[in-house]
Amino acid sequence: MVNKKSSVIIAAIIGLFCFLSVVYISSCTKPGIPVSCDGIVCNNGGFCLVDSATGKPAPQCICPSGFEGSNCATASVTKYLGTWTVVQTNIGSDSAKAVGTDTVYSVTIERSATPTTFMIDGLCGDQNYNDIVCTIDSLNSSDFVLDSTSAFHMIFDHFKLTKNSYGVIIPGKEIDDTLYTRHLNSSINWVHDTFKIVMRPN
Repeated sequence: MVNKKSSVIIAAIIGLFCFLSVVYISSCTKPGIPVSCDGIVCNNGGFCLVDSATGKPAPQCICPSGFEGSNCATASVTKYLGTWTVVQTNIGSDSAKAVGTDTVYSVTIERSATPTTFMIDGLCGDQNYNDIVCTIDSLNSSDFVLDSTSAFHMIFDHFKLTKNSYGVIIPGKEIDDTLYTRHLNSSINWVHDTFKIVMRPN
């Protein structure tokens, strides 16, 4: 009789434990929040990954360089495109009188051949200084580098970037750059300048 009672009690405890386990697991999975990659579409070569590191597993698209957004459908370059008003301030120069001077002009930023690059036309207010290739950082699409090594720079050898300059964008607000340049002055001497540039959308 005692053995029978014990068996009943043990069975009841096991049943209760199973019930509570199901309730607990169900309560941890909120309805409407998928915990697998089933049905998740990632565009442009992106792939889906369930991130459980936070303790709240949820699928997310891991995007290739040059694309972003919840489904990798947005080209990173898009936020740079358009016409920008530039305020360019000389913050360092071989010519002391040039330091602190401002220049205001416009540039146009266009798509390039790859999803990780774009081109600036009219840099430094020179309408002949076009197609300056800018490469978006592979880890942070708000950072970029302006190329100074391409052969086309030799076409404008009277004025050119002396080393890779860099910039950062605050989408919808401004682009901040630092440029390192050289140019020939009226005495046919090279003058090296460093410019701080702030671009704002027109």
